[in-house]
Amino acid sequence: MSVLVKISATASTPKLHRTAAAAFEKLRTEVRDGSGIDFLAKLADALRPVNFVSDKDGVANRSWHKTGRAFDYDQTSKALVIVSEIRAGRQFFRTYLGCAKQDGSQGHRRTVADYRGGSVSGSLFDFTAEAESFGFKRIPAWKGWQKHYNRREFWHYQLDEGLSWAQAMKELEGGSGGKVYGLNDRGSVVKQIQRRLYELMLLPVEEVDGVFGAITANAIISFQRSVGVDADGVVGPRTIAALRLK
Repeated sequence: MSVLVKISATASTPKLHRTAAAAFEKLRTEVRDGSGIDFLAKLADALRPVNFVSDKDGVANRSWHKTGRAFDYDQTSKALVIVSEIRAGRQFFRTYLGCAKQDGSQGHRRTVADYRGGSVSGSLFDFTAEAESFGFKRIPAWKGWQKHYNRREFWHYQLDEGLSWAQAMKELEGGSGGKVYGLNDRGSVVKQIQRRLYELMLLPVEEVDGVFGAITANAIISFQRSVGVDADGVVGPRTIAALRLK
């Protein structure tokens, strides 16, 4: 069974990883109820094909959209209020929505400075705070965002659950039963992997200890390169199959 499921929003490919999809649907409802605007009915982007590449400025080839765990909201909404926030020296943006009702029944009364110019006063709904409450994270703007719109990234939210991009891609590849092993994992399967690497003369015998450390990761990378698997040091279904564990 695929880990990708269809979402209710309009998008070029309206699908997300099942965990992100469930969180997204709840978020859409809360935003609609809290602001009076069905802001997430239409998305600028959701799932991207694994083989998607672009030379467009601000588009990452190792994008979280490929994992099914990210969405870009519609940047054309007239309700948008975008506020600059500097955190740990990095440029972030907070998204507010101007509520449909300005009588105090929706959002909170605020006065904020929109980074695009001028101040906005009224009943505003904190979209960023709501998204973060469901696990969706903002990402910082890219260097040079002041001159290049696509580098601002205020529209991008992702739910990574603590996974690296490579781990998230391996999970997607492996489907519902695709276990992934990487740094700091422990156990009998890790020891099997290490034993096989030892047999292939890629790992010293003293490293066959059931603990997935940096030396094991480097050995995996060497193996992956030798068999034409994405060399990321993470053991997913394709690497497991290539190892031919006994």
